[in-house]
Amino acid sequence: MLSLIHQHFGRLLLVSLLHVLLFAALLLNVSFLNPPLASSAIQFHTEAVEVIEAVAMDVATFERVEREIRVAEQERIAAALQEEEARRREEERRRQEELRRQQEEQRQREAEERARQEAIRAAEEARLEAQRVAEEARRMAETERARIEQERREIEAERARVEAARRAAEEERRAAEEARRIEEAERREREAAERREREAAEQRRAQEEARRREAQARELEEQRRREQMEQEQRRLAAARSEREAAERRSREDALREQYIAEVQATVERRWRKPDGIRRSDEAAVLVRINADTGRILNYNVERCSGGAAFCESVRQTMDRLQSLPRPPNAQAVQGGIRIFFVSERAG
Repeated sequence: MLSLIHQHFGRLLLVSLLHVLLFAALLLNVSFLNPPLASSAIQFHTEAVEVIEAVAMDVATFERVEREIRVAEQERIAAALQEEEARRREEERRRQEELRRQQEEQRQREAEERARQEAIRAAEEARLEAQRVAEEARRMAETERARIEQERREIEAERARVEAARRAAEEERRAAEEARRIEEAERREREAAERREREAAEQRRAQEEARRREAQARELEEQRRREQMEQEQRRLAAARSEREAAERRSREDALREQYIAEVQATVERRWRKPDGIRRSDEAAVLVRINADTGRILNYNVERCSGGAAFCESVRQTMDRLQSLPRPPNAQAVQGGIRIFFVSERAG
């Protein structure tokens, strides 16, 4: 309240002066409207109403002005009080902010102090650790120097031993190299001898195969000439009697059938039947045979309705056969013998 009075002292002084002037004017009006008793008797009766009205008007004006002044003053005081309250609140807010700022600065200073103390402690620990590490490194360096010196002496001794071993190994290497060259020369000689032996064996086999094929060709040619001669003989003997020819053919057919059965049985005994053979597998092979010795001159697989293993077993069987039972006569093998490979019969 005192701060408001000091702040609005000029206004309060002015309002007080106005009240004094109004009060003085009121007094002057009252004294002017009330003359001495002797001279005012007549006037009292003539102008009493007017005087009363003037006094009443001045009092109302005064009261109105005073009320307005009072209201205005109250409004100014209320405004001043509101401003003072706002200022006080602003100052309180600023004071609180300043207090918070100071507290924050205090916390920061304390945190910085703690960080500084921590840094000092860490630095001291790091210094002590570095000192310990340096001392440990010094001891390790001394130990390492001693170890290196020991290793150097050992390396010198090892180098001398290695040099001696190297010279011995060099001598051994030269000896081993010489032995290797000798062994390589012997190996090459053995390989050359084996190669010559293989070539000679191949050549012998080729010559033997050529001789075999030549012998087969001669036998085949001989067989063809014999067949031609027999055909000629049969042609010349065709004029013989029908009874003798029929008897001869009957005997020959019987012998041929008997011989074919014997040949078929021989082949079936020599046939190695493969696994997985089917009942429908069969093959027919035409074989030309030397009529005097029974030696197989050649053969031809006329048909083979089985699988690859079945047909291969047929060819292998015929390749293994060098000869068949000796035929009873040339007529029995004339035109070749047809041999059948049948799964059911083979089983």
